Amino acid sequence: MNSKTKKTLIHLGIVVLFFIISAIYFSPAFQGKVIQQGDTMKFNAMVNEARQFHEATGDYANWNSAMFSGMPAYQVGMAEPRSDIFTPFRSILTLTPFDLQLNVGILFLYLIAFYVCLVMMGVSPLLSLLGAVAFGLGSYNIIIIEAGHITKAYAISMMAPILVGMLLTLRKKYLLGGILFSFALGLQIAFNHIQITYYTAIAGVVLGITYAVYAIKDRWIKQFLTSVGVLLLGCAMALTINSRHLFVNQQYAEYTMRGGSEISVTPEDLYKDGEPKSIAGKTSGLDIDYAYSWSYGKGETFTILVPGLYGGGSGETVSKDSEFYKNFRQTQAPLYWGDQPFTSGPVYFGAIVMFLFVLGLIIVKGPERWWILIATLLSIIMAWGKNFAAFNEFLFEYLPMYNKFRTPSMSLVIANVTTVLMAILALKTILNKEVAQKQLQKALYISAGITGGLCLLFIIFAGSFSYSGLSDMQMAAQYGNQWQAIQDILVSDRKDLLVSDSMRSLILILLAAATIWLFNSNKLKNQNWVVVAIVALTLFDLWGVDKRYLNDNNFVNKNKITLQPTQDDLIIDEYARINGDKDYRVFNVAVNTFNDSYPSAFHHQIGGYHAAKLRRYQDLIDFYLSRHINTDVLNMLNARYFVVPNGQGGTAVQRNVAALGNAWFVDNCRLVDDPNAEILALNDFDPAQTAIVNKEFAELLAGKDLTRDSNSVIEPVHQQPYNPDYLQYKSKTTKDQLAVFSEIYYKPDWIAYIDGERAEYIRVNYVLRAMVVPAGEHTIEFRNEAPLLHKLDKVAWAGSAIFGIIILGSIAMVIYKGRKKKFADK
Repeated sequence: MNSKTKKTLIHLGIVVLFFIISAIYFSPAFQGKVIQQGDTMKFNAMVNEARQFHEATGDYANWNSAMFSGMPAYQVGMAEPRSDIFTPFRSILTLTPFDLQLNVGILFLYLIAFYVCLVMMGVSPLLSLLGAVAFGLGSYNIIIIEAGHITKAYAISMMAPILVGMLLTLRKKYLLGGILFSFALGLQIAFNHIQITYYTAIAGVVLGITYAVYAIKDRWIKQFLTSVGVLLLGCAMALTINSRHLFVNQQYAEYTMRGGSEISVTPEDLYKDGEPKSIAGKTSGLDIDYAYSWSYGKGETFTILVPGLYGGGSGETVSKDSEFYKNFRQTQAPLYWGDQPFTSGPVYFGAIVMFLFVLGLIIVKGPERWWILIATLLSIIMAWGKNFAAFNEFLFEYLPMYNKFRTPSMSLVIANVTTVLMAILALKTILNKEVAQKQLQKALYISAGITGGLCLLFIIFAGSFSYSGLSDMQMAAQYGNQWQAIQDILVSDRKDLLVSDSMRSLILILLAAATIWLFNSNKLKNQNWVVVAIVALTLFDLWGVDKRYLNDNNFVNKNKITLQPTQDDLIIDEYARINGDKDYRVFNVAVNTFNDSYPSAFHHQIGGYHAAKLRRYQDLIDFYLSRHINTDVLNMLNARYFVVPNGQGGTAVQRNVAALGNAWFVDNCRLVDDPNAEILALNDFDPAQTAIVNKEFAELLAGKDLTRDSNSVIEPVHQQPYNPDYLQYKSKTTKDQLAVFSEIYYKPDWIAYIDGERAEYIRVNYVLRAMVVPAGEHTIEFRNEAPLLHKLDKVAWAGSAIFGIIILGSIAMVIYKGRKKKFADK
């Protein structure tokens, strides 16, 4: 067997091993069970309308009518599939054809992606296997699977290949590095988690700047500029192929909460005497307090070394020996006591990974040491968010696009990649004997002393911690006089977990250090056994922690997560049948109205769940639909049914006879100067009689007598099956009149027609559509054509074709050079 065949078989064997590891971890998936993923269940409810439409017609809807009175469907799911070169790869790499994309496929992608990029760096297969396991089983990567953050998980899997692609290109491996970089970046963008792509870009910038410094210092600027050119070309290819997705997202973002606010007044202004009081002014992104809600604590950072340092998760699994179980007979305890409101579990990189990371900082030379160190520190500092305000508020204000994102603790995904990369580079340096024996001995003592010493300090000073966090304040308010006794029990278990996990990490560090010491002392001479030992220890370490947060108990039979109408849904359906109600909305205040998508599964809702709601609709929620509920606003949104608590632990359905229906003519317009005046005017108007119109639309209404003719009629034509992208109305009037439609105004996608001819329409009542309807009998249509969505398909196809030619040409070139060399050797 020649060496090339042997290497191929080794790689194939490791790929099979990765599948086995993934399959064992998620073994219930092969018994027909699924993880009860919160976000996945929310997603299924969000897209149920679109899914039913697709099943009935074979078409894909651009609009989702089920949430927030309507929003773009392609921001939710079940949109028309993209046609580009990355689509089949996304399906294959995530094992979608085998229906494993929500569990096994994610871990498999973590492992294989990290393995491939390490092999391309020249790392041995066995050491690359260690790196893949260390990264793939990092606690955050597993916890987000349990939560159902699937697109985030996919995007994270591409971080290392992107950075390694850059690294290879900067090392003059232009073809290999450029293709890896472009392919991984294109896939990451296609996976559609822009925040992870943003963090990847930050790490990439640090890598690029570090190499630029070395290029200037060592005078290889020409090589550096060539590398930058290759990488820019790779960026262009990835962006071109994903152009439809990116431009549509960019367009939508301008209209959402992440695009900032148009108003400078607050809801409190409605309930004060005197003139409205402005806040600082219009913003270009999220509010900083909202964006920084999930900020990692400074002390909490050490969970990357000791998982239970801050109590683990808000629902931490406890044993029957714990004080919490003894007192409450429950196996899930609120042990987390960090700075975040709550968490599913800690960000834990692994005790051995952190030991090797520190060791690598001492013995690894060159630009890798510095870019990894800087990127890691930056990642940690950014994760602190409001807990290091001096730095992070500056980033929020001045770093481009940074204020579009929330949850700064997520930036630790950078450190998760960089710490593992450094750990592998450290072992590679050791196994290749690139460091002197005495120097390595000293470095071992220092790195084990720092990481193991921290664990020891946590044990020694365990009695000095407060064991009280942000969530305790919430529980104190909930439990009142009983809280002190409950807190004493929690403190006892929190302390026990800190001590036991600190001891656990200390032992693992000492075992790993001892293994390397034996190798350095020539008492263990086989390199493979060194790596196998550390693989076994790392697998034991991370697997054990991961199983605390995602294990067989998280799996349920599929029928338990199948969407089923609630009793309230059935009652609404029955009331609607009796009263002849067809197209209407539901206002459900028996749930967390604007953070719960489940009611959207079977009825059009005033509420819902989405991280990027339309900005004006969020304003409407803040001013009139949350703390203070304005019935006139609900009426204009056609809230025909209310679901309310009945005072006895249940719910009741009420029919709202005042809901204005799908469309109506108004008697007059009230012109206002700006968005502030628009939103405030809704506090005191009758939507059945008056439309609030921003003066930007005044020209379309100028000189028209729009007083209502009492005999005029406008009625919707109900569609079967219901088509979210098409609305039709029949009107009959004796004069021009202004019709208001209880539909959300989103100009980029919706186009209006009267009798088949394009017609102008305007925004009224801050969020709704309106149109001047001419006298006579007419057919009015709104069609969601989403022109930008389809215009860019040809661009994506062209980019895919060019990229495909580049890849095929590169493969042909490699084969040709290989054969030419073989012929020359003969």
